[in-house]
Amino acid sequence: MHNITLILLTKNEQENLSKWGGWIDKLIHINEIIVIDSSSTDNTKLILKSLESKRLKIKIFDKKFNDNFANLRNFAVKHAINDWILFLDADEIPSSKLINYLNKLNLDNNYCYSIKRYLVYLSKVVYHGVSTTDNPIRLFNRNSGKFTGLVHEVWATSNKQTTINFPIFHYSAPNLKTFLNKLNNYSTIRAQELFKQKTKVNLFDIIIYPTAKFIQYYFWHLGFVDGIPGVIICLSMSFYSFLVRCKLWQLYHV
Repeated sequence: MHNITLILLTKNEQENLSKWGGWIDKLIHINEIIVIDSSSTDNTKLILKSLESKRLKIKIFDKKFNDNFANLRNFAVKHAINDWILFLDADEIPSSKLINYLNKLNLDNNYCYSIKRYLVYLSKVVYHGVSTTDNPIRLFNRNSGKFTGLVHEVWATSNKQTTINFPIFHYSAPNLKTFLNKLNNYSTIRAQELFKQKTKVNLFDIIIYPTAKFIQYYFWHLGFVDGIPGVIICLSMSFYSFLVRCKLWQLYHV
């Protein structure tokens, strides 16, 4: 079995990290957590240090978030003592079934592992809509690739990929205000990324893309099965698509 380094980006995450004590020790192959912290002013660092034990070491690097999360994660990967990397966000919690699976998994250097992820809105798990295709690569050998992308960073690799269907629960939307604030921030970064790529936008894009996104999530991916939380999340993601294109148009016209 291989030891694993967990990498984490933080900024004022004390509320989310307060839940980590209940599960982090159960991942028996994680012996290191690399944290990139962006000037937290709450108890984030104290909580992280409280998780440290004889087996589990915590390394915290102070580094300003610069709207390029891929570079920050690559920095963390570079400073890991292990070749095998698991990355999570502070608002994510692995299910007990996932923990048990990872503890028994024989890692294969020829593979990267994507993990099923379910969004949690107002304490309700959203199983459909945006969650249907949410299977990001989260466990990999660091020699197999690198992170790319500014906001929705992904592990770019030529390795084979296999999916672990025991989920991570993503508490990204404890309430609508928090969720929309995140989407507003992410849409700004995404628009800047598209602008640098010289992606063009027109009236058709601004109208059709958000509409198509809602239809995709709500009808094709069965977002309606999750009731009112389902429609709220699907509409919110449609609005995110709208914001990205409006902000991209604005960058060309300021």
